[in-house]
Amino acid sequence: MTEKEFERKSIFNCEKYNMWLSDFTKKFPREDIFQLNYYYDTHGFALFHCGETLRVRQIGETLKLQYKSNKSYFGEMRVSDEYSEKVDELPKIIAIHGLETYNVGIMATERINFNVGDCVVSLDKNYYLGMIDYEIEVETKKEHDLPVILKNLSFHPDSKGKYSRYVEKFLNNGGYYAKERVIEI
Repeated sequence: MTEKEFERKSIFNCEKYNMWLSDFTKKFPREDIFQLNYYYDTHGFALFHCGETLRVRQIGETLKLQYKSNKSYFGEMRVSDEYSEKVDELPKIIAIHGLETYNVGIMATERINFNVGDCVVSLDKNYYLGMIDYEIEVETKKEHDLPVILKNLSFHPDSKGKYSRYVEKFLNNGGYYAKERVIEI
């Protein structure tokens, strides 16, 4: 299934993360989620260089294959097409656009979601390749500007997404690829 995703995200430090966590927890109900993102790309990172993201996201026992493409902007929000389907097991190879992609690594995220109007605000603490970073992500299913309460948050328009940050760190650290099962999407 493919749907449009509208989002805004920004990286910040631990102090601001704790401040926003405390502030949002006082104002809105929260949902705590632990997720693992298994990223896939070619050996030359062809998807990354095209601005695409291919991953399998695991929450609990559930695995979802997700592919983000066609990124553009609507006002303050980044818009992308997101394809998603459940899978039974973590694949070793995923074939897409005639390319074989391999698991290039994993990012663990402690995510706390807050419903703010028709937006979901996620505060993420991300663990990958020996580092930790903090991120806020605002997501909605339709085109509109951010609610006033969210406009007061200091977003950095040049903030990179999780996969972009992962690849930059990965390229500096190296990695490995496993070759076995293939899934075609």
